Amino acid sequence: MDNTPHNSLASGTWNLIVFTLLHFLVDTVAGQMSPLWPALKQHYLLGEGGTFWLLLIWTMATSFSQLGFGLLGDSAVGRKLVWFGPVVGAICLGCVGLSTSPIVLCTLLICGGLGIAAFHPEGATLAGNSWPTARSRSISIFAMGGFLGQAAGPYCSGLIVDRFGLSGLSGGIAVALALILSLRFAFRETPSVPRSQAFDAAHEAVQVLRKHYVLVSLLVLSGTLRVVAASGVPVALSYWLAAKDFPKSEVGLVQSCFMAGIGLGGLASALFVKPRTEQFALWLIPTISVPFIALIPQLEGLALKGATGVSGLLIGIALPVFISYGQQLLPESQRVASSLTMGVSWGTGGAIVAALIDQCDRHQQFDFAFVGFSLTVIASSLLGLLLPRVTHKTSIDR
Repeated sequence: MDNTPHNSLASGTWNLIVFTLLHFLVDTVAGQMSPLWPALKQHYLLGEGGTFWLLLIWTMATSFSQLGFGLLGDSAVGRKLVWFGPVVGAICLGCVGLSTSPIVLCTLLICGGLGIAAFHPEGATLAGNSWPTARSRSISIFAMGGFLGQAAGPYCSGLIVDRFGLSGLSGGIAVALALILSLRFAFRETPSVPRSQAFDAAHEAVQVLRKHYVLVSLLVLSGTLRVVAASGVPVALSYWLAAKDFPKSEVGLVQSCFMAGIGLGGLASALFVKPRTEQFALWLIPTISVPFIALIPQLEGLALKGATGVSGLLIGIALPVFISYGQQLLPESQRVASSLTMGVSWGTGGAIVAALIDQCDRHQQFDFAFVGFSLTVIASSLLGLLLPRVTHKTSIDR
């Protein structure tokens, strides 16, 4: 077998494409939920507080669980979950409109969310290791796939539900499964760590968390505040526009503008953010998004779509840099770093969003949410200044 650097680079590039496409598909499936929260509350006849519990269950399943999946690392189970998780997610989330039982809905959200979460730590690590000497760039490309998926999901699901109702989402299950299977066959296998070593790696990851608890705390706090706006703006838009009787397809389109902006921000990060400017990208560029976010409730039509798109773009430039930055700050356990920056941070931020949106829903005052998002962006940028600088000599995660 030829293991020349050229072939290694070609294989890594191919796998980066595979996992970027899979990330697009996984986040399209997850993103289909974005415009549907008000409709699910109505369909399942959920009472006061239903908004909070729906969003909290979804957040817990999709985000906090990523730390556990990250600890599985290179074990046999961990390698299978990167493919099995998306399958479970596609099936469960495609079925959310086929019942009227709140218990069934919660079960589908939990199982589907866990499936979505299972993909991300290993997927991000394998994508980053595709170009180990250009980790930020490979992570940016991988993240761009996910955010473009989150842009496609809301608009597609909005169109489907407007025409066929919530039950129409089940029609996408077969398509998703066929695409996952195709990408699985396209993936070029890489050597896996023996099971005993994988458990040693999990134990070592716990030691890393203990050793670097101050740095980990700063990463999680900065990341949490960073993603409150990234995860909260689409949810706030769904409730705000639903209160104005916008059709779900239009709600999905406005959400898609924001998520497409984040995806394009990931592409811009890959093309233009260099190692020496990473910390600059972490704090200054997101701060520029603040006036655009604050103005959203005052706008309509093209101005609304433009403001959401620009704010997403500016926030999106920093997100993949933050994931890569975490991996470089914790090189001993990059999967755990990915779980912290992609999972725990998003989960904690999502819990904040759930509580904020629930209060706004109770009082029907969603303008306040966008003020809150603006403040969290500013706070995250200030915390980003406290993160230590990193050297940019990365090694392949074992």
